[in-house]
Amino acid sequence: MRRQLTKRACDECISRKVKCNGSSPCDTCLKTSKEADCTYLKPPGRRGPKAKRYTSKSRSACDGSIGHAHTEEAAARTQSVENRPAIPADVHADTERDESLSSCISKTVLVYIVRLYQTFSYSVWPVVDADAVLQQLGNGTCDAQTLCLVLALCAATMAQLQLAPMAGDDGHMVDSSQLKSACMQLRERSDYRENLDVKGVLVSFFLHVYHAKINQRKSAMLFIQEAIASARLLGLDTNERNAVVTDGVVANREIVFVLLWVSERGYAMHLGVRPSYSDPIQVPDAAQLAVDPHARGLLELFSLFATFDQIREQRCRSGSLAQAVSPSSLAETEAALSLLAFNSDHQASTRLADCYITREWMRTIVWQEALSGHLLSSTATTEVMTFRFPVIVGRDLLVSLHGLSEADLLPLGRDQLLKCFEVANSLADIILHTPPSSFSSAFEFGPPDFLHALYQKILPFLEHDPMLNSILRAKTAEALVMAPARLSVGLVARLDMEEEESISQQNDRVH
Repeated sequence: MRRQLTKRACDECISRKVKCNGSSPCDTCLKTSKEADCTYLKPPGRRGPKAKRYTSKSRSACDGSIGHAHTEEAAARTQSVENRPAIPADVHADTERDESLSSCISKTVLVYIVRLYQTFSYSVWPVVDADAVLQQLGNGTCDAQTLCLVLALCAATMAQLQLAPMAGDDGHMVDSSQLKSACMQLRERSDYRENLDVKGVLVSFFLHVYHAKINQRKSAMLFIQEAIASARLLGLDTNERNAVVTDGVVANREIVFVLLWVSERGYAMHLGVRPSYSDPIQVPDAAQLAVDPHARGLLELFSLFATFDQIREQRCRSGSLAQAVSPSSLAETEAALSLLAFNSDHQASTRLADCYITREWMRTIVWQEALSGHLLSSTATTEVMTFRFPVIVGRDLLVSLHGLSEADLLPLGRDQLLKCFEVANSLADIILHTPPSSFSSAFEFGPPDFLHALYQKILPFLEHDPMLNSILRAKTAEALVMAPARLSVGLVARLDMEEEESISQQNDRVH
């Protein structure tokens, strides 16, 4: 019979590191040549490898590290930078650990990124007063919640604008991941769930932007849903939003929930999931936003999503999928999207590009609904029900983006890149799988020209996403190769003869 293993060894067997049968006295002690006391006084040790013991000093240093607080390497790094300049030590002095947390991130870096947000990204997220933030950073009056918002804002801005790591006054390099980690550490220490305010809502939103940019889709979706839920607890989705108190760093609080609503809907459509907020949204009066044109521009983006939501509402109300995506309902939605006009007066180019790209992307989604429902026909009288509709959308997108520079498109980030890719990819598929004779010759240029121009327009952003770039590049190249040649052999011969005649006439004039 197999001998049962003991759960305890005597003190003598432990010191000699031999087996013990657990009896009193044990067999090993009885067999020893000298008399040995068989006692069981030592407390049982923990099984497994011995863990490293931290002193209170090293534990404090580990708690204060920026971005890598759960690694021993971060603890050592923090000890080496503990004397570096920090964000003002009297940052409301909530705890000594908050001061330690900010010590590795130079205030100069934060100020620089906030100014970049003010210049390039405010038109996309017009919810933070950059001047108020810069003032509080300058005089050291930031509390923990405001500092957390600044870190989240800087992490999102740095990722969205694809900024390289920056060196502070002390030479310490800071990147967006460190800013994000510092933000998440600080918000946990401040018990943000019980001390919820509008700044906490925006922290969740900017963490969503950061994770969406680095393509961590599950985290991004959870953060935007956290922002939605927090905003509802504060009443930002109702008329009670005007009673919510802010300390001046939050701008345009009337449209905070609109920004969250639009962001969640757009991202949920990318992931193919239903958004968490399904109640009718109360939109602020445009007259209240007359001072800030960027806030008014966000309302125009909201109107796009509200129009597109008609498909989802019909699908939820009707038990039949075929009824929800009937040709008439899809055609009405596409027509409503096409008729939406955007006010370009005092409107930032980035916001206009956002609206244009979103509109053409939604028209493409409507067409894809018709395609998946087997509703397309080459003889349909409605353009959206034909196979050539992506050609029209691609042309309209190119016309809309005409005159917009790379700097205008860069602040929009990966979300808009995915939308442009969807439009271009649908156009490429139609070109590759449809005979050239199916396309109308009403345009001066053909579908391959539109695809080529669209690819070149978004190429600066595709270069940061190798997978999307390789897919669209291969399809564009194949479409151009398959396209009919613009110059025939006969046309080249005729041009050659005309050139010879022109040279002969010039020689006659000389003589």
